[in-house]
Amino acid sequence: MAFTQYTTELNGQRYAYLDEGEGPLVVFGHGVLADKSMFEAQIEALRHRYRCVSLDWPGHTGSGYREKGWSFYDMADDSIALLDQLGYEQAIFVGLSQGGMTFMRLALKYPERVRALVLLDTSADPEDAELMPVHRQQQSRFAHGSDAERDDVVTRMQKFLYAKPWRDANPDGVAHEKALILAHDRHGIELALENVFTRDDISGDISAISAPTLVIVGELDRATPPEKARRIAAAIPGARLVTVAESGHHSPIENPEAVNRALSDFLAAL
Repeated sequence: MAFTQYTTELNGQRYAYLDEGEGPLVVFGHGVLADKSMFEAQIEALRHRYRCVSLDWPGHTGSGYREKGWSFYDMADDSIALLDQLGYEQAIFVGLSQGGMTFMRLALKYPERVRALVLLDTSADPEDAELMPVHRQQQSRFAHGSDAERDDVVTRMQKFLYAKPWRDANPDGVAHEKALILAHDRHGIELALENVFTRDDISGDISAISAPTLVIVGELDRATPPEKARRIAAAIPGARLVTVAESGHHSPIENPEAVNRALSDFLAAL
């Protein structure tokens, strides 16, 4: 699939994005280390009925970044600026991992702008303190290591991000995703990871989210395990939970058919 990339400025920050289709607006936000292409299969499935916009988050692929860093609240503000720029009062926000973290905060701050919310493989909790030493080591090696060190750390990251069934069945996909990760700006990704690692705890706040919500999680997700998704779905009034079989943290890539089906059914019921 070849989609056209656009660039714009939102609150002084350069963003790259894909923009396909016409109709109600669906805004996609990818996970850290991925990019706007993460949702290409979902855009292909929905663009005949919806306007689908998929952002590169700061520090990823075609977007710039704030040199002093940023927060998920900054990303939420930028997403609302995008709606204003595109001329929409509301959007359906679909976010994976850091995208879901951003859009939960957006739904709390700007409830009137959210038509519906889809949260994939994400967490409302702060980063797991037990994992931080490994995370910090990987962050440093990815940002400052040699090419060989960076290649090695991405190989290790991929075992955490993608479930073994997908990795075994898709060696070309694994290689493509590795090349994408290694192409990110070193300092931009260092700051993006810092944002993820230092996020606040909103697990006690999300019960205030009023938008119709679908929660999706890969049954083999190690980065944000299914228990985190179950807690989100239990906390948000009326939220529905879908578990994707044999899928890890990047469920839209690993099992696009199952994610597309869940997403299409949810949108049709709105």
